[in-house]
Amino acid sequence: MNQEASTVHAEPLWRREAPLLAALFSVLFWGVGPLIVRGVSATTPTIMIVRLTAAIPVMAYIASRTGGRIDKKMMKLTFFSGIFSFLSMALSFDSLRHTSIANQTLVGSMAPLLLMIVAPRLLNETVTRVQVLLGLAALVGIGVVIFGAGSSNGATFYGDVLAGLGTITWATYLIFTKRLRTAGINSWAFLGGNYAWSAMLCIPWGMFVGIRFGDLDGRDLVLLGSMVVVQGIGAHGLHTWALKHIDVTIASMLTLGCPVISTIGAYFVYNESITVMQFAGAVCVLVSLGGVTNLAQRRQRLERQTSLAAL
Repeated sequence: MNQEASTVHAEPLWRREAPLLAALFSVLFWGVGPLIVRGVSATTPTIMIVRLTAAIPVMAYIASRTGGRIDKKMMKLTFFSGIFSFLSMALSFDSLRHTSIANQTLVGSMAPLLLMIVAPRLLNETVTRVQVLLGLAALVGIGVVIFGAGSSNGATFYGDVLAGLGTITWATYLIFTKRLRTAGINSWAFLGGNYAWSAMLCIPWGMFVGIRFGDLDGRDLVLLGSMVVVQGIGAHGLHTWALKHIDVTIASMLTLGCPVISTIGAYFVYNESITVMQFAGAVCVLVSLGGVTNLAQRRQRLERQTSLAAL
């Protein structure tokens, strides 16, 4: 075995597993996000504009420290992904005004299944039958968690359509992200560009829907600052970085754990009850995602062994 092979073999375990760990932690942070949003009293456009604009300087600073920058070239590269990033947020938030939380969350969870269909053709990713079955099992578990709470009243076809469009635009955003990250684009500069475009598009939308910065108090500002750290750096940052190293189908399937984390978090933070049915659904989701994680680890080990054999 030559020196290069020895270096690969001697690489610490935590570094070899870092992309998968980053994807898992991003799920944790995204799951905590709704708990923070619930505590903010301002309107949705107000929350989005403050969160996005506050995160841009943070992303620019981290990008400069990691070899990237948000310049004219980066803004051109992120134009389309920024549009789809904004649309996914706006459509998903607005769908909550017209349909039930249960329907909105369940429809939003379809993104991984949609990516399973298009990723093999657009990204040359391999999707196995086991992966599909685990994804379907996790989706069933999410349905049990959501509808087990008995909060499905208020659903409308229009709201469900908005949620569906939000899911499609989010999946499209992930495809743009995967392609640019695979090409070597700095993850933090990429996020900064997306946030800049999203903020610019959010302003006219917010003026139409309603922006009230005067509603923000000291507690709201602290919570919004937490959102920048938890969702901006923690969730989006880690997820975007990980997409260079793992399949988008695997990374998106792991996000099915977000509703489970939000439900468990609401039990501890807001004293919301968890029914036996919800608990059973949560176990189903976590077991399925455990299988997805194990599948990804096995694939990484196989690819690593193949690389070592070739050296």
